[in-house]
Amino acid sequence: MTGKKLVDMILLGVMMLTTFAVIGLFYYTEKIYKRPPINESKEREAFLKEGDPKALPAFYKLDKMTVSLVPKDATGSQRMRYVDLEIHLVMFKADDAGIIKTYLSVVQDKIITVASKMGAEELNSLTGKILLEDRLKKEINKALGKPVVKSIFFSRYIVQ
Repeated sequence: MTGKKLVDMILLGVMMLTTFAVIGLFYYTEKIYKRPPINESKEREAFLKEGDPKALPAFYKLDKMTVSLVPKDATGSQRMRYVDLEIHLVMFKADDAGIIKTYLSVVQDKIITVASKMGAEELNSLTGKILLEDRLKKEINKALGKPVVKSIFFSRYIVQ
């Protein structure tokens, strides 16, 4: 302490007042205050009403595709391998779903072209899957002439 009786008493009083205030706050939050229950439907409606429509991603689900992979063996003695894909495209704007519907055959062609050039060993790894996603985004956006696809989710990804 400081050695001055008046200053020491003031400091002691402030510390005690602060301690009682913190104890009172804890007691109030734990014993007295009861948080109202959350109504999920009302919260969702309020979020959708107030929220930015750009904040919600727009998805486009492509049909299941089976792509045959080119064997990486030069002799061609390796067995034929396949990748079974079900893809969800996440678009930058919800309006871009019409572009995907219009150019669906181009998008499917890009998926087949990119996936068939990769080997089964490469696609079986996590880095290969990420590489496939990156290449697909790049090729689809290039084919459509503008950035439409933000990211790609694989709901089915099986290499056989």
